Amino acid sequence: MKYLDNVRTEINATLIIYCKEWCHYLHELVNLLREKQQSFTFIDLRFDTQKAKELISELGNPLILPVLSFDGIYHEKPPISRVANILKRIPLEETN
Repeated sequence: MKYLDNVRTEINATLIIYCKEWCHYLHELVNLLREKQQSFTFIDLRFDTQKAKELISELGNPLILPVLSFDGIYHEKPPISRVANILKRIPLEETN
């Protein structure tokens, strides 16, 4: 995983996770993503206030965190089972 300031990025991410702090749900989610070998980007909204404002504008206030963006579609704290179903639709990345 690469670290760029307060943004954690895994190569070729199609999934972005927006949150303000680590919680039990977020740990479960990250474990699922790693188990499925799904790349993702984590953006801590405590440090990216501009993105927080954009999300509030798009989704309303208060935000139900974490917010996941799968290829640009927002999901506010979806159940882990729903995330697993969404991941089934995302093709695995080929490695050479």
